[in-house]
Amino acid sequence: MKKSILLVLVLAFCLVNGQAKADFIWTRKANMPTPRWGHTSAVVNSKIYTIGGATSEPDKRFLSTVEEYDSVTNMWTRKADMPTARGDLIGSSAVVDGRIYVIGGNHNIPVIPGEPGSPTVEEYDPSTDTWTRKADMPTMRVALGTCAVDGKLYAIGGASSSFTGLSVVEQYDPITDTWTRKANMPTGVWCLSARVVNGKIYTVGGRFGSTAVPNMYEYDPAADTWTRKADMPVATNQIASGVIGNKIIVVGGWLWSYSYPYTTVQIYDPETDIWTREADAPFLRACVAGEVVNNRLYVIGGTDRPHPCVALSTVFEFGPLVDFNADGKVDIQDLLRLIESWGKDDPSVDMGPMPWGDGKVDANDLEVLMSYWQQEILDPALAAYWKLDEAEGNIANDIVGDNHGTIYGDPIWQPESGKKDGALAFDGIDDYVETGFVLDPAGGAFSVLAWIQGGAPGQVIISQTDGPSGAGEIWLGADAVEGKLMTKLRSPSGRSPAPPMVADAVITDGQWHHVGIVVAEQKVRHLYVDGIRAAFDTQPVVLPSSDGGLYFGAGKTLDAEAFFSGLIDDVRIYNVALSTDKIAALVH
Repeated sequence: MKKSILLVLVLAFCLVNGQAKADFIWTRKANMPTPRWGHTSAVVNSKIYTIGGATSEPDKRFLSTVEEYDSVTNMWTRKADMPTARGDLIGSSAVVDGRIYVIGGNHNIPVIPGEPGSPTVEEYDPSTDTWTRKADMPTMRVALGTCAVDGKLYAIGGASSSFTGLSVVEQYDPITDTWTRKANMPTGVWCLSARVVNGKIYTVGGRFGSTAVPNMYEYDPAADTWTRKADMPVATNQIASGVIGNKIIVVGGWLWSYSYPYTTVQIYDPETDIWTREADAPFLRACVAGEVVNNRLYVIGGTDRPHPCVALSTVFEFGPLVDFNADGKVDIQDLLRLIESWGKDDPSVDMGPMPWGDGKVDANDLEVLMSYWQQEILDPALAAYWKLDEAEGNIANDIVGDNHGTIYGDPIWQPESGKKDGALAFDGIDDYVETGFVLDPAGGAFSVLAWIQGGAPGQVIISQTDGPSGAGEIWLGADAVEGKLMTKLRSPSGRSPAPPMVADAVITDGQWHHVGIVVAEQKVRHLYVDGIRAAFDTQPVVLPSSDGGLYFGAGKTLDAEAFFSGLIDDVRIYNVALSTDKIAALVH
């Protein structure tokens, strides 16, 4: 009876609103249109603006590109370019009265000796989408920390062309367009982050010279004084950071740019002067932007490797764990899970008030859950995801990456006939979808899942084409005898082709079936049908290495008998081996 009453109250809350320590989760969001690293970012009116940065090495060039991200719609919009293309800008911007100020950075590639960065200051007004040049910063520098307190901007630290940390602090007044020198940092650093909590500025990490330091300092603008605070557990620099609930969240960074970036998540509480480690992020990232909107931290772009660095376009959201059953959406099942713990101290569902909860499951937690109501929660381990819900056109969009598929033949979009919304109907004659390279089967653990209806024995669901580095194979298909799920993803034994692995489950009976292959780190294959493991290797196998693209609905050579006749829907590729429970949750 109690649960029934609570459910009625909760559903009423949903209709009206439309929408201890909490557990947090990383969620993949829409990619930034322009891959970049070493860029800066800022928030105005709950929109995130990414500015400048650089393209991938070795053909590195600095960017003037500005793009706006709306976290509500999960969409990006191109804005007016910054007048001066600049990089090495991480953390080098701040907001006063709705205007973004981008300060310093680099504009020369390679760095010219004797020119220690840039003194340039440019103001961007999002309301008019216009840029204005402002008074130059007195000290030319790159990779400085910048923030705003009481209408003044503070430019802290940074480096000259010798790449040695500076202790210089300069204050900028946007009203008078003038600069004032302030008390130096106790120790000069560059590649630092500067964040504001309760009117105090906290500088996080950075480098003296080439490697990271764990230093944390507090600056009081009112007194113009510096205080040393507790060191970070993991020394890092060129991080993503943000403030949630008066705590500073620090993600990633690296020791230096010739080592791989970190996955670390570190949280600092200025009130207690204590650092804590959270569960690692599911990605490596440095030279990355971080901003907070609606108590969610967005980690944008950056790089995941040492020199030569590759610019990335990925966006990850660090927010409360609201998809309690991990089925990819926030719905009635998650609501019932919250109700089970109503009035209790249950950290697994205690999310509100954001961000850390209050030791009791109540209306605060319900409000957080409702803010995600009916939203899809994309797993950060998704390497590619084609929902196949389009209504027209010849492109099948990858909603987490850039591996958009091109449609050949004349497959028909079925907007309302899929297992999950729409699907794509293949005629079994010459219809197929082609994508670019997603992953190398020999490169590590992965999972491939799809919904299908129809098909016939011998037809192919997903195959990989031959690439420059090796031959592709059939990832998922129906065996030629009985129409059971099978894979040919295995290297040949000598001169003979490897036999297919065939599951004891027919998938060509005209019913909807969820099919998948999971390859574990140990190179053991598992076939799944409708959430149940239907076949698996008893010992490791050798997998073929290929950097070819993918075909949906066709074999790698486009042979006539392999074209698929039926519906394909919701194709997902993960760069991890999903558990049986996770796959079952996706099915049911």
